[in-house]
Amino acid sequence: MALWVPGGLHQLEKGAIVFTRQSANAARSASEIKPIDKPFDRAQADNGAQVPPIGRPVGSRQDSTLSIIGNDLTIVGQGLRIITRGTLQVEGKVEGDVVGNEVIIGEKGQVTGVVSGQNVVVHGAVAGTVKGVNVVLSSSAKVDGDVLHQQLSVEQGAHLDGRVRRPSDPAELAPVLE
Repeated sequence: MALWVPGGLHQLEKGAIVFTRQSANAARSASEIKPIDKPFDRAQADNGAQVPPIGRPVGSRQDSTLSIIGNDLTIVGQGLRIITRGTLQVEGKVEGDVVGNEVIIGEKGQVTGVVSGQNVVVHGAVAGTVKGVNVVLSSSAKVDGDVLHQQLSVEQGAHLDGRVRRPSDPAELAPVLE
């Protein structure tokens, strides 16, 4: 999959999508990023050539996509809702809801809003509700809000200020990916 970053157009392995203002080599290790062989030709696309949809690598399954919100990125919006059918990794700051099959809040990641996913891992800060079938709060996690879960793992050192609840109906935890 081709990705435009300030360092140029790059090919990412594992179908990752990276949102960052840092150079590509700072965003990923050098072994994971390599320049693409052939640059994208807009003229070919305008003449009816088949162009893969943005955000989905050719031939990939929808749920295998990794989207990363970089640590230098802040996303703010009233009623904002970021949704992916794959994995969303938040390393920056989001003021709004994040929803995905798997949601990972990195150590420097901050979310103010609802974090919802089949699997939710929190290493950073969440001010709001965390909903997931499987929820993990690592030792560096700071959650100010309620946690709704089917399975919950809290490492020693994690900060949790809120209620913990296990709904009787697991369907209540299913993320809405639309």
